[in-house]
Amino acid sequence: MIKSIIFDMDGTLIDSEPFYQKITLQCMQEYGVPVCAQDLLPLAGANSQQFSDFINPRIEGYVTRKEFDEWHDQYFKDHPIDNTKILFHHVHETLSALKESGYRLALASSSRKHEIERVLKQCNLTDYFEFFLSGDMFKESKPNPEIYLVCIKKLGLTADECIAVEDSEYGIAAAKSAKLTCIAKRDTRFGANQSAADYVVNDLLEIIDILKGIKS
Repeated sequence: MIKSIIFDMDGTLIDSEPFYQKITLQCMQEYGVPVCAQDLLPLAGANSQQFSDFINPRIEGYVTRKEFDEWHDQYFKDHPIDNTKILFHHVHETLSALKESGYRLALASSSRKHEIERVLKQCNLTDYFEFFLSGDMFKESKPNPEIYLVCIKKLGLTADECIAVEDSEYGIAAAKSAKLTCIAKRDTRFGANQSAADYVVNDLLEIIDILKGIKS
């Protein structure tokens, strides 16, 4: 019996990936790094180590990583994201319906703690979730399944009592490695391989119908 739904955040609750990639592209072009938007598609859902593995060899000889990070961080400070404008459709409706149906909700995101807190506060989502886990709480982030294994343990449940909602290939891999049923929010822009997910939805409200089908 499913008792809990564990949500990812970026690309699942908020449409943040285009913004992140746009800024990374601007930063690289600022220093003359030969790159185009298409080149950055693999960064969708990447954790900090994967980001570094991708960025470092490309910026070598153009800018130091320290300078890159300073420009990148300053841009975010000067142009903070209004997360209310990139919240996906029907997030509140979906979370409210799940809570009313008795499902326990948790959040497991590779984002940093303060970023998660800012999104939840801005979008009035805090009260839906019992707790959240962030990528900076762990030595390795997704696709390492640890964040999900800890989440399941914190809930006091078993893997077959939980469902993960993800979007990226890394997140789906982490969920499946943790033996979770996984629902993927369909990606049509970044080329994510979502074939390992058990279900793929276009709208989060479809989760309600999936749960009804699992019960029947």
